Amino acid sequence: MSELARVSFELNEEMLALIAREFAIEPLVNGFAQAISGKKAREIANIAEETFTRYGVNWIRRSHQLGEEYPDRTYEVLKEAIDSTGGGLWFPLLPQRFLEIAYLSILDTEFLPVIENNPWRLVYRIDRCKVFQATRDRCGEGVASILPCRHACLSALRTLFNDLDSPEVMIEMEGTTNRDGYCQFVVTRV
Repeated sequence: MSELARVSFELNEEMLALIAREFAIEPLVNGFAQAISGKKAREIANIAEETFTRYGVNWIRRSHQLGEEYPDRTYEVLKEAIDSTGGGLWFPLLPQRFLEIAYLSILDTEFLPVIENNPWRLVYRIDRCKVFQATRDRCGEGVASILPCRHACLSALRTLFNDLDSPEVMIEMEGTTNRDGYCQFVVTRV
């Protein structure tokens, strides 16, 4: 067997399964549904922000940690490219890697749809969000329409860029599932 045949370019399935178990969507949404039961709109919004922000921070940190612990050849090549350019390729390639690990762990998708990837912007889209769907199914259209799940994605982005000691970035949500049929996130280097 050649050396190349023994090298994996795919994300480690064990790592993805571990994150999927630790950050399962059903317990998150069930806990949220219980916490908002009988609450007024303002209270629901506050509970949504707190619950999903905490989830997003922990989810991305675990994805980052395990992404470092389970390197594959793609990651090694990525790091070599970053080193050979004096860090010039760091943004957006390194953050994109950890975002892919995070999203592929919890969503039923084989890839993260990246719309734009260049030294100034990273734009990606979530077409079918299981968190949004589970929230709508469990809590109703009214609660889902406030997009409690956005707090998970936005806090994950802020946490990742902070933890990676990134250059200053601006994080925006350009598209929303309830309005556009997908959520789209934009990270722009400032």
